[in-house]
Formats: sequence, C-alpha cells, structure tokens
Amino acid sequence: MVAYGSGQLGDQPVPMSDADRIIAIGSDRMMAAVGAARHNQLKPYLKAGHFAIGSINSPMQCMMKEICAQCLQPHKDPQTGEVTYVFSCFNQDQPLDSVDFTGLSSRLRQNTVQEKLTSRWIRRCLETD
Repeated sequence: MVAYGSGQLGDQPVPMSDADRIIAIGSDRMMAAVGAARHNQLKPYLKAGHFAIGSINSPMQCMMKEICAQCLQPHKDPQTGEVTYVFSCFNQDQPLDSVDFTGLSSRLRQNTVQEKLTSRWIRRCLETD
C-alpha cells in the first residue's frame, strides 16, 4: 500500500488520497496492521478524515442474529476508552479504530478444537475402504 501510495508502482488510476473510505477484509492480524498503518506509514498518502471499517468474521454464522453470543466483539472508543460490545453476526462491518483486535484474536481461537474435530470427523466419514 505504501508503494502504491508513493507512486513506486507507476501511475495511480485511483490515487489513495482520493479515497474517502477503507475496507479491510482479511485475517485479524492483517486488519490490525492496516488499522495501525493508517495512522503511521500510510498517513501521508491518505485523505485526512477518511473512514475505515473492518469486515470482522465470526467463529460461526448461527443465523439466529444476536442469540448465542459466540460472536461478541469488544469495541473500545479511541477518544473516551469506553468499552462496548457488538454482535459480529449481525454487524460484520465495524469501525476499524474501535475494534479490540486482541479480543478478536481470542474470540476467533475459542472454537479451534471443535473445528479440528469436525474436520477430522468429516475426513473419516468420506474415507472409503
């Protein structure tokens, strides 16, 4: 992104400085890195006052919307420090500066054992003798 913004990759059909919004979609670590880079390495190339969101995944998509709470995502207001919670199953697109990425990482790991067991069970069921 720095190479694109600085012009190292050639002409910019869409200059980064024209962007009003940034959407980060990827792993929790990648989105955290984009969130931090916006205020550091990318700052000279971005429009002041742009809005950034992260597409926050849930460990499951229960489709019950705000029922099971396995997708609760802590937010911390960057100005006040107030902590609130969002159901990620209901609202995946969240303000990047508010997302608690440590909380997100912990939440995404909560089902890893169950996911591994399910994967093994599916492989076993599909095996043919």
